[in-house]
Amino acid sequence: MSFAEMLRTEFRELALDIPAFSQQQLALYAAEIEHWNKAVNLTSLAGPALVRRLIIDPVWVGQYLQMSGVMTDVGSGNGSPGIPLTITRKFSSTNLIEPRMKRAAFLRHVIGKVRLTDVAVHRCRIEEMPEKSLFSDWITLQAIDPTPALIEDLRRIAIDTTRVVWITSVMTPPVVDSRMIEIPGSATKIWVFRLDQI
Repeated sequence: MSFAEMLRTEFRELALDIPAFSQQQLALYAAEIEHWNKAVNLTSLAGPALVRRLIIDPVWVGQYLQMSGVMTDVGSGNGSPGIPLTITRKFSSTNLIEPRMKRAAFLRHVIGKVRLTDVAVHRCRIEEMPEKSLFSDWITLQAIDPTPALIEDLRRIAIDTTRVVWITSVMTPPVVDSRMIEIPGSATKIWVFRLDQI
């Protein structure tokens, strides 16, 4: 089954109405992960598991939360959730923060390949971002634990109303006032919290 077919099936089962062009972009993104994964270790996932965890889950979350404005994905690595969210949501701009050179090169390649605009790749760690150099409505994390030190660093790119979306399998809330969202048919857990409430 092709990536395009896998995506169509998943979107239909979750009743997600994603335009055909966006689905083509997502299928191309999945193919690029698979291709680059041979040279750059982007993920251990493949086939349906890759599609579900790296594309479907973030797209569902973006739709559920009605994400818009400025989004920053911290530790972008393989581009998820930042790229699937950017393809399917109307952000005014997207920032992908990734310190590793090869992964940053992959992100820049994919952005061009799927024809995304208003997306910037910052090759640095979050703690190296200049204070208030950008302001995010949404900050996403995947495969990174929101430790107290990281949460403090996130304030560099946040405003009072910034919401953090942590995509994980962890059942324990990262902060006291976190809200958990469960994705239908998925083991993935979504924790959402605001920095001004910590």
